[in-house]
Amino acid sequence: MALAFMPIPVFAIDLTGAFLMAKQADPKFQAAKSTKEATTAQSWSDRSAYLPSYQYSRQQLPTLNTTNFTQSLTQPIFDVSKAATFAQGGPKSTLAVANFTTSTQDLATRTLEAVNQIVLANEAITANRSQIEALEFQYKGAQRKYELGQGTVTDLLDVQVKFEQAKANDLTLKATLLGAKDQFAALTGQYPDKSDFILPNKHETFQIEALDSILTKAEEQNPNIVAAKANESIAKYDVIKTAGTVLPTVGFTVQKTNYSGTSSNNNGITVTIPIAVNSYLNTYATYANAATSTSNRMQTELQTKVQAQKLYALIEAGQESLKIKWKAMDTARLSVVANQKSYEAGVKSTTDVLIAIQTQFQARNDYAQAATGQATNLLNLLLVAAEDPEKAVERTQAFLFRK
Repeated sequence: MALAFMPIPVFAIDLTGAFLMAKQADPKFQAAKSTKEATTAQSWSDRSAYLPSYQYSRQQLPTLNTTNFTQSLTQPIFDVSKAATFAQGGPKSTLAVANFTTSTQDLATRTLEAVNQIVLANEAITANRSQIEALEFQYKGAQRKYELGQGTVTDLLDVQVKFEQAKANDLTLKATLLGAKDQFAALTGQYPDKSDFILPNKHETFQIEALDSILTKAEEQNPNIVAAKANESIAKYDVIKTAGTVLPTVGFTVQKTNYSGTSSNNNGITVTIPIAVNSYLNTYATYANAATSTSNRMQTELQTKVQAQKLYALIEAGQESLKIKWKAMDTARLSVVANQKSYEAGVKSTTDVLIAIQTQFQARNDYAQAATGQATNLLNLLLVAAEDPEKAVERTQAFLFRK
């Protein structure tokens, strides 16, 4: 009984855990699961197009005491339309998997985006608190100098204004963090703890595959390209299917009839010759749709290649940029200390110190934005190269929140 009153343990959430929770909680992803099931079911339905069909009809007329019925079993032998429908089963199954993979990739990027907003809000709050501490220290120094007759009231007021602005900004930043946590909870079904998603002091460089290898994988396995190719195949089979509606069909039929107590059995070949003007006209529409699907496939391949090249270049530049921004952040911190000491010695002015404090605040925010931006580019590049979404998230986690 005492177990019911024991506190429930709270576990830290990381990026990988957040992604797994989002797969269970996000409504958009749940809809993608249902869509996959529906498309897969349709693919199996198409594959059954050449199976035998059975029909049964029953008739009871008021003027007759007997029941009339007809039952027939037909096995298609030659039917171009049904053959095309059967062939569409494969591409539709491929399309179901590719579209679901794309939805999983979308969920991974949305999860990282939600986490990045928390990271940036946390870092902005931390940077602002450092700024408040530095300004408070500077305010006391200016006040002390003013009381000793060594400073001016202007210096004192300048620092006080910046100090009050920083305190007011802290309230805004906390509201931003709360909004980011609300967005995260809407995606994953759980609020993060205040100790979750804290950036390490410094990020290390990471290795990525050669661009040629990434482009090869993207061309062969990228789900957007796979889906575009599947849609192209489906559209081409639609042309055959539409053309087949104006061609004769051949089947073998077994039929049993009972009319007014008399039974008859008929077995034989059934030939159907359709004549429908609209079927001829529909072929032009399907030809146009097939041409459109081919253009869409080519455009998707081109866009994927360009995106991979762009992300690769951004990551290469980001590796060096992150090092520089970290050094700038560390230098800005030292600059604040040096300017404060120089101010106490009468070498630096209040304006110099205030500029150094603001530079430190901006440098820390710049570093956080660079780190989260690099994580976003890394995840997107891995997904473009058709990396498994869970593994891509794990690799992004290893970079962004390394221990």
